[in-house]
Amino acid sequence: MADGIDRYVLSPAATWSRDGDELRVFSDEVLLVRRCPESMFEWFKAVSDEPAGLPAPSGSQVDAIVRTLLRLRLVVAPFDRSWHSSAWRNQVEYFAALGLDAGAAQDRLRAAHVTVLGVGGIGGAVLAEVVGAGVGGLTLVDGDRVALENLNRQYLYRRCDVGRAKADVAREWVRERLPEAEPTAVMETITTSEALVPYLREGGFLVVAADRPASLPELCAQACLERGASMITGGCGLRVGSSGPLIRPADVPAFIASRQEAKATAGAAVTPMAASFGPVNTLVGATMGRDLIFGILGVSARTTSHRVELLGTALT
Repeated sequence: MADGIDRYVLSPAATWSRDGDELRVFSDEVLLVRRCPESMFEWFKAVSDEPAGLPAPSGSQVDAIVRTLLRLRLVVAPFDRSWHSSAWRNQVEYFAALGLDAGAAQDRLRAAHVTVLGVGGIGGAVLAEVVGAGVGGLTLVDGDRVALENLNRQYLYRRCDVGRAKADVAREWVRERLPEAEPTAVMETITTSEALVPYLREGGFLVVAADRPASLPELCAQACLERGASMITGGCGLRVGSSGPLIRPADVPAFIASRQEAKATAGAAVTPMAASFGPVNTLVGATMGRDLIFGILGVSARTTSHRVELLGTALT
């Protein structure tokens, strides 16, 4: 085939069925092939049970069907199944269904380093996603201690943790969920770019989930520029939230300029609201987590907007 792949497997996200001479392949989309050649039915039966994949049958009509199957990612290249005995079996299959080199993608996550600045409602949700994805290097920076009023939205913490440093409790949570990780806990409130630089890794990633001081996004951007790290920010309002985008080092100067322009237009910075609602923090944090994980893998999430609507309908 022209795609350069000589063996194929059925996508882990796909199933198929036969009705007479009609072939249906199901995933996010449904492919219906009428008067399907018998060789294709035989091939689907065989390839569904062969992890190493099989070459596609030959013939002009079959070639056209296979090209369509590939375009819709209903069949994919064989992928690394050594992860099937791990916690990431389903995720590796998800990556394979996206058309990625699934084993290499999981290895890349394991080797990545993420610094989470602010392990609260949003930062804790992002942390849960990257730990769940298997990111192996983590630095958790937060100058606060767990308070009772945190517990409506900061699900890493329990009542027995009230009064303890958030970074320490979050580190314990990571070690319990991901024993092979090497989390570092830092109890510090960051107010300058110089203070943040030591906690970043070259080629690493920064999650900006703290909301003070008002200049935090800019000073984080300066630190990322110095260390060659990428960053993602997010926040919640009453009816809308913001998530990302992931900012690469080359885009940092433009980000800083846009922040300065926005401040000049809006005037004084607005103090973050004290009101909070757990699901909206989780929604924004999960969106940031998805974009961050895809960013580590070099995959575009193809979002049309990073403005998240938190209320889908008007209140009555």
